[in-house]
Amino acid sequence: MLNLCAIAVVSTHKMVAWLTLVSFILASVLLAPTTHAMSSSSLKVASINLCTDQLLMELADPEQIISISNLSFEKSGSYHYQQAHAFASNEGHAEQIFILNPDIVLAGQYTATHTLRQLKELGLNVQIVPIANSLDSMMSNIELVANSIGQAERGKALLAGIKKRLQKIEPAPAIQPSVAAYDPNGYTVGNDSLRGELMRLAGWKNIASEAGIDSFGTLDLETLVRLAPNAIIESPYSEGTYSRGQQLLQHPAIRSAGINPLVIRMQSNMTICAGPWTLDVIDRLIDARHSLKAPQP
Repeated sequence: MLNLCAIAVVSTHKMVAWLTLVSFILASVLLAPTTHAMSSSSLKVASINLCTDQLLMELADPEQIISISNLSFEKSGSYHYQQAHAFASNEGHAEQIFILNPDIVLAGQYTATHTLRQLKELGLNVQIVPIANSLDSMMSNIELVANSIGQAERGKALLAGIKKRLQKIEPAPAIQPSVAAYDPNGYTVGNDSLRGELMRLAGWKNIASEAGIDSFGTLDLETLVRLAPNAIIESPYSEGTYSRGQQLLQHPAIRSAGINPLVIRMQSNMTICAGPWTLDVIDRLIDARHSLKAPQP
């Protein structure tokens, strides 16, 4: 009798296991169309980085965006600050994002490591978007975000427009006027940077290379006076709130040295992150060059 009971129990367990397996297979088949649909523009996306916010707002359908970082609401740093007010904000905390249950989270290269680890441990799909240090990397980021959020075709169209604009840029003059990007505390960029590439395409000679700066560095006031650029590009983070570090261009040494560079004002929200608006920077630099008298050889 015990053997018969044992056989019955074993048989029952096998039946349950078999039914469980069948149920799992049926569920997988039934859910397959849903999984396929979620690879399209129905994906719900949260972004916890200023620059991924900007690309997300460029590429996504509004209903896809469930949250963007609070930095995108600031005019000083966010190119799409007006558009941002249509969306909920986050402060980049993993617990904030988890309760939103996004299909994908966009993060930056320098997003806090512990936040990225927590998001992944919670089972969220995190796409890290690197810093754009060239036009090529900017376009790669656009493609990456577009593909990640199910908007590949929109990304291709945006990239086609960017490439078309780049092809129409006028050739640089044989003799190029000199320029320096001069941010707070003398921070500058060399030719091996995105802004350095924009200067070159706009027909300017970046004096940072003469100071031995290839990518990023600082120009002290003495070097700036010695190299005497024809123009200086400044990009204050907040208009009308100049810090001491932002007041170097007002130093009397610049005027007393007899140089009088053209000051090109560029809003910081056009240069902090890279996107389609980056080509507007090239246009503005070309216009500024045209406003100068032709430099002498």
